[in-house]
Amino acid sequence: MKKGDLIKVVKLSKGKNEIKLDRIYPILDFRNENHSKVLYMIDGEVMKEHITYANELIIEAYKQEELSLYLGEGYVVIEDKELTDKFISYDKWSGGDGIYSFNLEDAKDGFDQEKNKKTLFVFGDTFVGTSDKKTNKRYQPHLMPNNSIGVMENGKIQFRVNFQKDGRVAGFYKMDPTFDDSGTVVTNLTYYDRKVKNVGFLSGYDPEHLEIVFDLYQPRYVSHMAFYNYFSEEAEYLNKRGLKAFKILGSMDNEDYTLIKGVILDKASKINDVQDVELNAKFRYYKLVVPTSRGIGNHNDETFSEGLYGLNLVKFYDHNQQYRDIHATSTSVLLKDPEHSWIWLQDGAIIKDHLYFLPMVINSDPSQPEGLQFRVVGVALFKTPIKDHMIQPEKATMKMAPLLVDTEHSQFLMGGAILPNTKQAGAKHPDGYIYIYGYKTTMGFRELVVARVIEENFEFFDDWRYFNGETWVPSIMDAKPILPHVSCEMSVSQLLSGQFKDKYIAVFTYDTNTPHVAFAIGDTPYGPFSDPQKIYHTPEQGIFKSTTYTYNAKAHPHLSSSTEILVSYNTNTYNFDHNMSNNLIYRPRFIKLVDTTKS
Repeated sequence: MKKGDLIKVVKLSKGKNEIKLDRIYPILDFRNENHSKVLYMIDGEVMKEHITYANELIIEAYKQEELSLYLGEGYVVIEDKELTDKFISYDKWSGGDGIYSFNLEDAKDGFDQEKNKKTLFVFGDTFVGTSDKKTNKRYQPHLMPNNSIGVMENGKIQFRVNFQKDGRVAGFYKMDPTFDDSGTVVTNLTYYDRKVKNVGFLSGYDPEHLEIVFDLYQPRYVSHMAFYNYFSEEAEYLNKRGLKAFKILGSMDNEDYTLIKGVILDKASKINDVQDVELNAKFRYYKLVVPTSRGIGNHNDETFSEGLYGLNLVKFYDHNQQYRDIHATSTSVLLKDPEHSWIWLQDGAIIKDHLYFLPMVINSDPSQPEGLQFRVVGVALFKTPIKDHMIQPEKATMKMAPLLVDTEHSQFLMGGAILPNTKQAGAKHPDGYIYIYGYKTTMGFRELVVARVIEENFEFFDDWRYFNGETWVPSIMDAKPILPHVSCEMSVSQLLSGQFKDKYIAVFTYDTNTPHVAFAIGDTPYGPFSDPQKIYHTPEQGIFKSTTYTYNAKAHPHLSSSTEILVSYNTNTYNFDHNMSNNLIYRPRFIKLVDTTKS
């Protein structure tokens, strides 16, 4: 459809007229002296005065007349049933969500490319099993690995599930056990944003030797370290587990170490006792060497001599900037158990010959309602080699990413959308940055925030900078929201033609779990953006009215043109029995946002 096409002819009577349209349209202004009042509405919500998008109209007319409604400038949605139906499968892979797409052929990430490029689809939670083609019923056993993939070539999709040698089904991506420990593990010292507070680190009893190594991943200048010594709320005398005397050494290669200084810490008297130690050194690795003699390496004495050595937290600073991208290891630990975390893939980027993902780390939470029994505990980075135009997930490496941060009132989480503005990605005006989007959540309300980093440093999070509304700053907590009402997964892409040529379109589900797909237009990758505009009402809620929902819409630019934008959204139900009774629910749907200024 294009601007000027007839939408509908209506006969107005004198007085109030309520008009329903079959979808949301941008409507060419028709107001004249015959109408005292016109309201543009979407699903009962009155639009702002300057908005002419609507699927409902209320017109107060002075007299009877025949009125023709014509299409105005903007976008109108058409359903892509052909592509949607390609995601119906009855054997093995039988549905998934969390869909993202990547161009495996040449890594170009933008609109208006040649068609039929080899495309990787990744999915979050996935159903695997057999379903009945007549009734759509899923048969048991039906399995649910946490991720799967699909590969589309020449319009055909091959779904792939990670079958183990013994026949079990697993995700292609899963937590490295190195980063999946709970207890008094040393990683507690640098997991600054974990939900579990006041756990800290404890060595084993009377270790033969005790060393703690902090890997900052890059050589980093450290002006000072902040030590929070071991503190227990159970009994004051347990604080004698805290470290007393030790040495700090530095190294570039974790082999040849240089002594920086000796340190003596006081025993902690409260949880937030902090002791700053000046370093003024630049190394990649910083090591604490603790003498394992009671009363020397720790504060044990004749009244309490236990043989444990503990710390609560260690922070590294370059003056006002706190480093957060740190991995700690130790030679001794008292308690270590697997956390049994899993991951949900978020967006990714192809950089050189690797695909990078920033998945959320998830734990179960039975206290939540059915269908929502999980909690997000962190973000990770997966780096996957690409060979012969295909990823090699079995060779992926992982590290934790300090991209989930809780403040007193809000939470910041990064990775839901990524825009590579690079030559490799085919950007029109490449600046060499990868733009990474996330959201600030306050009382359930999500607002878009953005970071950027040069592509060479993508995996080094202390080199990321966050947009604070004016400039780029080191702290995620200083990021200023640039767009309200966004969803957890979404997209931001540059338009190369059409009415918004050279601007940036954000596509998302309005407020995450609603029936509304929305978009906004930005002048740059970091805004300013227009107000969110609802453009489509998803119909799937009619499958099971009480439990079915849609969420996390996003564009797939390398499969789209700038004037006909391919968009997916997820469909699910809170009720497991409903999912088992109908395998058509849990899968992506596809629509196209068509620019009405182009034929």
